[in-house]
Amino acid sequence: VGLAGKVKDPSQYELLADHHSEHGPTVVQVRGSLIASSLATLRTNNLFDRYLEHLPTEQHDNVLFVLAASWVPIEVAMAHYGACDAMQLNEAELEAMGRSVSEKLVGTLLGTLVRTARLLIAPKSMPLRQYPKLWDRLLMGGGCRISMLGDNEARIESHGVPMFRFRYFRVAYAALVRGAGLMFQPTLQARIRKATDDSLTIDLTWVQKAK
Repeated sequence: VGLAGKVKDPSQYELLADHHSEHGPTVVQVRGSLIASSLATLRTNNLFDRYLEHLPTEQHDNVLFVLAASWVPIEVAMAHYGACDAMQLNEAELEAMGRSVSEKLVGTLLGTLVRTARLLIAPKSMPLRQYPKLWDRLLMGGGCRISMLGDNEARIESHGVPMFRFRYFRVAYAALVRGAGLMFQPTLQARIRKATDDSLTIDLTWVQKAK
């Protein structure tokens, strides 16, 4: 995705947030709603039986009966996303799964912020400054760094997340970020810039509408 605005020199990037969880540098628990929404999406897309073939039997109860409002140990989350990854879905399927999970989660988590932003005609940076709050509602541990790179370009760097080793989770996470952003800016695009086993960098671009 090309840049839609003038990009600054790295030394001129505007740091919006540099968040470090009080629970340590690595995610140790995830909100049950992440897994619950993922399971619902698997069922909706007729992938649930295929998913169960890859989910370790000893984790069935831990995963399948997860409560949305609970905190789930990282080992359970790894079992779930490992099973999802083992299905080896194609890029289009992964994007669709991520969008669906985003729709289930984001409206509930960001509803008030979205309404406020629309009323105020808020700048692009306004919702990005709130990203750490979303992080702490979904993940316990790890952290994120949010920067504006130019007028229409931003970067989200997430670290300390063991699930990033799974392609399924990386693509779904990027789709979730884009889904959240689309609630504020309808021309937003997102692409994965860099990934490791526990970190992910996503570039966001606000594409200018053709005149």
